[in-house]
Amino acid sequence: MSSSLLVIIFSMSVILFMEKFVRLTRFFMGKGADLSDIAKIFIYLQPSILLLAVPMAILVSIFLTYGRMSTDSEIIVLKASGMSFWGISRAAVTLSVLCFAVLAVVSLYLLPRSMYAFKHTLYETIVKKASMTFEAETFSDVFKDTVIYVKEIPSADIFRGIFVYKEGIKSMEEPLIIIAESGVISANPEEGLIKLSMNNGLVHTFNEKSSSEITFSQYDFILKSGMDAMDKIKPDEIKTSDLWRGRKDNAPWAIELHRRLALPFACLIFGLLGPALSSKIGKIGRLGGFSLSLAILILYYVILIFGEGLAKSGEIPPFWGAWAPNLIFAGITLFFVHIAYKDRPIRRL
Repeated sequence: MSSSLLVIIFSMSVILFMEKFVRLTRFFMGKGADLSDIAKIFIYLQPSILLLAVPMAILVSIFLTYGRMSTDSEIIVLKASGMSFWGISRAAVTLSVLCFAVLAVVSLYLLPRSMYAFKHTLYETIVKKASMTFEAETFSDVFKDTVIYVKEIPSADIFRGIFVYKEGIKSMEEPLIIIAESGVISANPEEGLIKLSMNNGLVHTFNEKSSSEITFSQYDFILKSGMDAMDKIKPDEIKTSDLWRGRKDNAPWAIELHRRLALPFACLIFGLLGPALSSKIGKIGRLGGFSLSLAILILYYVILIFGEGLAKSGEIPPFWGAWAPNLIFAGITLFFVHIAYKDRPIRRL
């Protein structure tokens, strides 16, 4: 069971990482990300991925193991030999307790540190390597609402023959066109800013009624990287002790705190639910066990996502938003454990 658990955890970690990485490609495309950057991001994302992957892996591995035992009638043999439900499920429960302890450390201690390191790595990749976004005689549209054309790039940060088109996205903003002889690009990772300082050019703004032109000897144009500034810390980057102190005054912090506390307990719930349910559903085999575990996982995470959404909108308290799936499945688990426990072997005289 332990070997299958490790295989499933690794497989799910890779799958969940690829899902996150696909969403991050809009930041990475054309911005000089190399293999070491991707490796760092993979490592830093592991705590957040493990919070989802480990409970999933526990349930899947238990159903695969006990489903195969049911198919081969091994559970019937064990019961006939006098082994109780607790004896049959001891391995699964022990494994789930160990995973709960590991996941608690990951959730409460490693997660905020890894998410901050992940964000810092993103800024290093996106902001510091901003000059790699551009190619000579090529239009670049990787920055939000902006198209930039550079005729020549004599060195990494120096441009010549610059054309910039900035789309007006708000009613107060007008589209503008900038033409400059030369420019230098610089970055400030702490503020999430990329600055293109241009020399000797003009700025042309226009709307439906009028247009205007302004010449300049030097003009600083701010490019949006698509990310918030480094000083804007998200709840998943905050230490658990700080979340605890600020939970009463900040709803997002309370939701994140309860999420970190609730997810490790899913290991204990699934560690008991798997053996109890497998002993009652009969010979389902590995495919049936995998399908059933997948259905349970989908239901669990749908309730979790729905509950957190209601908590964020203020419809329910943060506690219920994070703990609702645990409480629901804990009730289901106790029901099946009670049934499995009553199915005790006959005492020998």
